[in-house]
Amino acid sequence: MAPPRKPLAQARLSGAIYKNPQRYRERYEPLVSEPLGDPFPWLKPEEADAWEEFRVRLPWLNKSHRGITSIAACLQARMVADELGVPGQTLLLRVLGSMGATPASSRFAVVSEPESDDPAEKYFR
Repeated sequence: MAPPRKPLAQARLSGAIYKNPQRYRERYEPLVSEPLGDPFPWLKPEEADAWEEFRVRLPWLNKSHRGITSIAACLQARMVADELGVPGQTLLLRVLGSMGATPASSRFAVVSEPESDDPAEKYFR
């Protein structure tokens, strides 16, 4: 089985996109510039608090992460209330890993750099 593709943002950070530009020539990834936003209205207050904590602690989350963030918020609230068993904790760990919220997965979480207005930027990378 082939290894998974490296995301474009990670390739830029590691320099792989500059070393082998032909690998990334025809690759496009969606650009989501909208922030995560407020919690869903159907979340309970404890779950909304967990949502806010994720929003503060994981600044790379954006609007496309709302679904998985709601799952994580529900599980986190249940864990805080001591209602989450071992299978639920395992699920929470997997969800957090998907969000880049564990030490092992945080290295893959990439915060986009703001665009520069400097015209010389394209010459001095």
